[in-house]
Amino acid sequence: MNRLALIACRRILFLEVEEAATHIAEVSQRTWRYYESGRTQIPATLAEKMEKLMQYHAVIKERMTKDADEHRQKGEGRQVVPYYLTFEDYQKETGLDDVIGFRLDQSVKASLYLEDKVVFY
Repeated sequence: MNRLALIACRRILFLEVEEAATHIAEVSQRTWRYYESGRTQIPATLAEKMEKLMQYHAVIKERMTKDADEHRQKGEGRQVVPYYLTFEDYQKETGLDDVIGFRLDQSVKASLYLEDKVVFY
């Protein structure tokens, strides 16, 4: 994985630098920025973690797409799903304390919204 792929993956996953540094790489924000700038080589373990997160993103999106398509086939229109604007709202509604899960949720749902599969409440 090169620096541009790292940036693209982080952005696809809706992660801020601080979140990626803290919750994925367990490094400082400065170190993460060095990875993204090309100043420091991206560790293989980090590349693997990002690739696994992207695979997980694809699995979640596939499942939610299937659910949304089934909902529409029943004649019920686009599926209505919650979209949490803040991590605090996500925690309150889901009971989960997982920043990465929150960002995956946002990313997948935004993608499905763009594909006209879901609407938000």
